[in-house]
Amino acid sequence: MTTIGPYSSTGVGRPSLARTLSETRSQLDDLLTQLATQKKSSTYAGLGAGRTTSLAMRARLEAIESYDSVGKTVSTRIKMMSTALTAISNLGSEYKTVDPNDFQLTSGGVSIQQAQARIDLQEAISYLNTEIDGRYLFSGRSTDVKPVLTADKILADDGDKAGLRTVIDERRLADLGADGRGRIDVSELAGGAFTVSEEASGPFGLKIASLSSTMTGATATGPEGDPAAITLGVSGAPNDGEQIRIGLTLPDGTSTEITLTARVDPSATLRGGDFRVGATPEETAANMRAAFDAALMKTADTALVAASAMQAGEEFFNTPAGAEPARVAGYDGAFVSDAERIAALQNATGLTTTGTAARTVDWYQGEDAGDDPRRTATATVADGVTVGYGARANEDGTRRLVQTLAVFSSMTFSSSDANAQARYSALASRTATTLGSTEATADVKTIAAGLAGANSAIKAASERHTAAKAIAEDAISGVEAVDQEEVSLKILSLQTSLQASYQVTSTLRQLSLVNFL
Repeated sequence: MTTIGPYSSTGVGRPSLARTLSETRSQLDDLLTQLATQKKSSTYAGLGAGRTTSLAMRARLEAIESYDSVGKTVSTRIKMMSTALTAISNLGSEYKTVDPNDFQLTSGGVSIQQAQARIDLQEAISYLNTEIDGRYLFSGRSTDVKPVLTADKILADDGDKAGLRTVIDERRLADLGADGRGRIDVSELAGGAFTVSEEASGPFGLKIASLSSTMTGATATGPEGDPAAITLGVSGAPNDGEQIRIGLTLPDGTSTEITLTARVDPSATLRGGDFRVGATPEETAANMRAAFDAALMKTADTALVAASAMQAGEEFFNTPAGAEPARVAGYDGAFVSDAERIAALQNATGLTTTGTAARTVDWYQGEDAGDDPRRTATATVADGVTVGYGARANEDGTRRLVQTLAVFSSMTFSSSDANAQARYSALASRTATTLGSTEATADVKTIAAGLAGANSAIKAASERHTAAKAIAEDAISGVEAVDQEEVSLKILSLQTSLQASYQVTSTLRQLSLVNFL
């Protein structure tokens, strides 16, 4: 007898029908989830063949986000560095018009302009010590090291290590020599003439560069020989106003001139280099020699001392990578008395770089391998695009500013010193020339231009990433996103089918043998 019931041969309630209903319900649930999430699947496996595209595009997006994150960080650092460089450049430009004749001394023995230079030096150092998130931006590869010492530590001695003031004083003694004539010997008068000759002093002191004369009855020969020498004298009667010019080279490479001018009027006021024409050639020659010697002494105590300080600053600050600073040879701190020290320096004939690092303050504390500073910090901001944005505080542009301000602010003067104002004027003029030079401006701009180039590359990469990101997102959307209308229609279709199945199943379940008969 055939049984009609849940598992009868009619198929009502058979496992296959239950499974079909379950699968239909599952499909409906999946479609409802898709409609709610707008995604075809919550797993990559559910994407079928599209999973490869989805994975590739998502990996691309992650790479772009990583590149952009690095780019933003580097761009922030570059902006900080550019701000510092602009401020440093502006500081330097203020000294283009420094007045060499404004000699108003403060209680510290420095001019008002020197006092301001000390403040500006401290400000420049603070810019070079710019730090962001524990990273010093002008320290080369040593990003955890503050690159520049404080102004006080640069100028003053540190134990056995000589600061800038000591190095300047050593060079001054070597350049002036024992008699204060700038390592130039002036002979006694002989036969109406005298000889002016360089000492064998190596790089120190004044060097005779040229000689010219428009003076009647004068002797003016040279320069000749090594060390160079000239001969000056009188064999006749010069006319009033006629001149002899002696060109001299100073330690920093600049030049000056001593001009000897004949004065016939016995009542005329004599100025530097003027001499009276006497009753005899010998008397005139003696007056010429005295005038030259006085002018030489003043030149040595003014222009030479200023040039010596500038050159000492060059040797203190501008040390090549891996080298030791140049110091006056002949004195290494081993002398027992100050007199021995001074004598050794006054008679020095050369510079040394042996063991000087151990006894000289090192103003720059950062890394310096001597290679391209921009490559000391690099970042990859796009596929195949790496930018260099490193910098060192001892690069020419920034180093020159610190160096010049340090030298200018370090020298002191006394109002009771007859040559103080002329010496200050020589120093101030060199400061204005150095910081106002095209070279000084160009060197800072070179650093800024390198950083600007790196920033431009970052911006260009970011723009390309924006376009690439849009393409990747579109590709992902095409693979992962659902068509709402299509899903809605499928849901309606399944709901209709499922409802009909449930109704048929319900009707069949109510059948009995009585109802069937």
